[in-house]
Amino acid sequence: MVIVSRAKRSLRKLIGQAAPLLFALRPRHSLAVLTYHRVLPRGDAAWNSEQPGMCVTPQTLTMHIEVLREHFEIVDLQDWLERARSNRPLPARACCLTFDDGWRDNHDHAFPVLQRAAAPATIFLVAGLIGSHYQFWPNRLASLLRALQESPGSFGAAELASIGIMPGAESGFEARLDAAVSFCKRMPDAAVIEKLEALDSRLPAAARTVTRDLMNQEEILALQRSGLVRFGSHSIHHTRLVEGLDETLLSNEVRRSREMLESLLAQPVPLFCYPNGEYSSRALQVVHAAYDAAVTTRRGWNRRDSDPWRLARLPLHEDISADRASFLARVTGLV
Repeated sequence: MVIVSRAKRSLRKLIGQAAPLLFALRPRHSLAVLTYHRVLPRGDAAWNSEQPGMCVTPQTLTMHIEVLREHFEIVDLQDWLERARSNRPLPARACCLTFDDGWRDNHDHAFPVLQRAAAPATIFLVAGLIGSHYQFWPNRLASLLRALQESPGSFGAAELASIGIMPGAESGFEARLDAAVSFCKRMPDAAVIEKLEALDSRLPAAARTVTRDLMNQEEILALQRSGLVRFGSHSIHHTRLVEGLDETLLSNEVRRSREMLESLLAQPVPLFCYPNGEYSSRALQVVHAAYDAAVTTRRGWNRRDSDPWRLARLPLHEDISADRASFLARVTGLV
């Protein structure tokens, strides 16, 4: 494992060093869309309830923007798409910053970085959870795992196995959490939440106390007033738009979420972000009819003629982008 990790780091370093040449080989007018979630200072307790692939520090985000400015024009996603659609001139090579879910730390820690750099960004909001104390089920899994470290005999092996937690596993916390999240993604959201509700109810009250991790209306409107941040829809409840989803639920998650956000923001919300990057053929049809464009979790770059309802992105997090070379390697889309 150590040898593999060293090999990966060496590969990232080599690709990072070659990144300027690799960028130059891309077709003109290409667009790299970067994906972020949470921006948290080191030592913040919220790191304990997240998968490693969810967070960067403010310092890392600052470095990212500084490096991007050396190689790209940082643009607003909606503006680039409108220019592409109307066949207006585009930058030779552009990138844009997107943040998923609407975390409170986007206001507290990401926004000051964006302000200092005068860098535009798009935040995709979960319309029905704004200002709530809701926990996404991967965070609830993380909290449950932490609680099990304190009280390992709280639940039976079969109960834990039903949500992908193997009590006898010797791997570390992060690996166990990743395994449990991957396991649960094979079930419908409602089934996962039902199982977690039953387990959470038996935890001590202290273990069930949660903070408000999502932005409220005042924080969202403050970002909007800055002129730097625009917002898109990330559904109403972060429901994965998979095959077999009830038609009424699908319509609400897609269409109603736009209506809710437009009521809050008093301006059009033409962009959508597929929860967990998942969408059925029917979901794609509904999104196509309701929005001008949508972003996925498919990795890659985009061109003027890319399908605007299936835009590729490049996910960023601390573990794979905390130094310049690793970040540049990631942006190439090769690692």
